[in-house]
Amino acid sequence: MAQVHAAYWRKLKKCGLEALAASAFSCSSAAIYLQFICLSLLVFVGDSNLFGFLGLILNNMSQTREPPHPRRIFRQKKEHLPHDIVLNILANLPVKSILRFRCVSKTWDSSITTPSFISTHLNLNNNNNLAYLISFASTTIDSRIIPSFIGGYDPTFNRISKYPIPSCFHSSYDSYSFTADSCNGLVCFTQYGYHHPNITGAIYLWNPSIRKQKRLPGFSLTRSLRFSTGFAYQSNTNDYKVVKISQMRVGVDYDAIENDAEVYTLSSNSWRRVEISLPKTILGLPPDDRAATFVSGALHWLGNDREAAPNYMILSFDVNNDKFGEIALPHVQQQQQLLPQGVMARLNRLMAFKGKLAFITLGYLTFDHANEDEYNDFMRSHTPHSCFIWVMGEYGVHESWSKLFFVQFENVVSVRFFGCTSRGELLVIKKPSAESNPERWWPTVVSLDLETLHEKDLGFQKVPDIVANFMESLVLLDGATELSG
Repeated sequence: MAQVHAAYWRKLKKCGLEALAASAFSCSSAAIYLQFICLSLLVFVGDSNLFGFLGLILNNMSQTREPPHPRRIFRQKKEHLPHDIVLNILANLPVKSILRFRCVSKTWDSSITTPSFISTHLNLNNNNNLAYLISFASTTIDSRIIPSFIGGYDPTFNRISKYPIPSCFHSSYDSYSFTADSCNGLVCFTQYGYHHPNITGAIYLWNPSIRKQKRLPGFSLTRSLRFSTGFAYQSNTNDYKVVKISQMRVGVDYDAIENDAEVYTLSSNSWRRVEISLPKTILGLPPDDRAATFVSGALHWLGNDREAAPNYMILSFDVNNDKFGEIALPHVQQQQQLLPQGVMARLNRLMAFKGKLAFITLGYLTFDHANEDEYNDFMRSHTPHSCFIWVMGEYGVHESWSKLFFVQFENVVSVRFFGCTSRGELLVIKKPSAESNPERWWPTVVSLDLETLHEKDLGFQKVPDIVANFMESLVLLDGATELSG
């Protein structure tokens, strides 16, 4: 057994179980000793290989321990590991294994489904947030093309799991499911009208790992000129929030725009209206991006101020105090550096770059005072699909904006950005020009290393319509609706 102990001692220490292991190994109770070894093995090898190791342990014990006399068996007191030690070991297991252990006993089941255990498991496994959820539109229902499943992918974009999308997400008439975001293993889906995108449908929280979903209660406004959602984790209270911003035309001639915001909190399972203190702000670009970017404890949307010049800005929402704010973009003079007079890079979208707030531009805008000759000379050495990546080095400090990267995409007719990996790789959908590649004219999905400009073809045969960072978790295990089938 000494060889077995030594083989796993380092992992026991890493999991905080070193002292417990020493106690178990020196214990005279074979029951406690065996329970600890069995459970700790699950931490290292997973339950799929457990029985082979159990055979080794049982065989070794049978050779080193004298079997008890039959009469002593009935006098032996049942001995078990302390319950807190068991929970400590279980909290280090993958989600799939933990779900199986719910049926061991009522005590284990009730302990595993407590908020404290779910939070402990999340904290111990939060460093694995390197996987991605990707879905492909592949099913047609009532002339609507919708995704039928979401695939879980590892950091190298090899598919490691497959999660069927619950049918209830697209069962409503004339609705289409669209993900708002993913946080701590929860995916937020928003339904909106397929033929009428200004009509908001149901909003769901879904944990694919444990096959549980929760439909959020109805909200006040279901029809608007434009709406957007954001999904975030509030670490101070260990809670989750969904923010919905709606814009409506008001006034006698409907010539004015009014903002309205509602916030859903998971712990209270209710919506409430919050004030947007920036009445002149409207949601910005791009029109098909309805999700917010969650960075530094706040949600962010591109927007513009109708009475400012230039009018582009970032609308923020602090999830801890439920306050909206404004973050200014770099000064025009700073953005126009190295560009001809009257030319400006076109804003495309916000993103999180290695945990920092960032935005990306694509192509150029020209103004009336632009010099046509200078612009034409500039475009001879630049492609219309050039982009800049700006990063805010210190959150909330305007002077920390810096233009870190410049990328030119050549021989393409279109470029679309749909995400950024936790390692800072840009996810891009490129459609090559017919002249550059006559045999392959369909879009290519690549990851781009911004440091080296190395592209990697991810090999997707279909263009993804949803991409979100993802990790397995037990969030919603203590509530919500379990999916059948």
